[in-house]
Amino acid sequence: MSLDDTPLSPLMAPLLTAGPLKVWSVAVTILGDACQTPQDFILGRGLDQLMRPLGITNQALRVALHRLKRDGWVEAEKQGRSSAYRLTQQGWASTEGVRPRIYGADVPAQPVWMALAPPDLNSAEMEDLLPADALRLSPRSAILAGQPEGLEEWVLTPMQATPPKWLYEALVPQELAQDYQTLAAACPDLMAAQALPEETQAVLRLLILHHWRRLRLRHGALPDLMLGRDWPGAEAAQRIMPLLTALPRADLNRLNAA
Repeated sequence: MSLDDTPLSPLMAPLLTAGPLKVWSVAVTILGDACQTPQDFILGRGLDQLMRPLGITNQALRVALHRLKRDGWVEAEKQGRSSAYRLTQQGWASTEGVRPRIYGADVPAQPVWMALAPPDLNSAEMEDLLPADALRLSPRSAILAGQPEGLEEWVLTPMQATPPKWLYEALVPQELAQDYQTLAAACPDLMAAQALPEETQAVLRLLILHHWRRLRLRHGALPDLMLGRDWPGAEAAQRIMPLLTALPRADLNRLNAA
């Protein structure tokens, strides 16, 4: 049975409305998940088969792939009458860089610091020195994780394990918390998901993974490091990770032979 012969499972309906399905982002999710080496590729018709059950048209896919090629994320080469798509070196490196955050059950332990900038730094200079996932608290202070580099003149103080309420709300804005709760509620029961045809399970897995990846990339490691299992992202992980582990990846051989 092919995806074309498989009706859209009712289990997918809540996930289709659990957040935006930007076509270029879904394409990156598929390529990053199905392609396990930099040499792996998916034919255009295979991408189309995976996206069509999500309501994504071939025309929308073509536009998204053109954008990804223009932005240096995806490269294409002709294979017979089809085009084969893979991540570029830049796209592969970016995907590998966030893979532990997407697929890891736990964030590796690392120190968390309260950082106070020297008085002679202006806001732009401070922004340039801070890691991308640091949390600015005031014009002169921030919270950051890991081993600080280039901050020798800063005052760095280890953070306490349990943050106060105001800091919790800065780490986990209400919209982010709500989005994680919505995704967790939209995910199906594992046994029900595994009862679906294998091809449908693969599409379901991609849909779950896309939303999970989208939310994980909205923040760094700080919520996991400071809040442990006591926040909606960690609670969502307890529902999502078993699904991602049990449901099959899209089969490249089958897609490329279709």
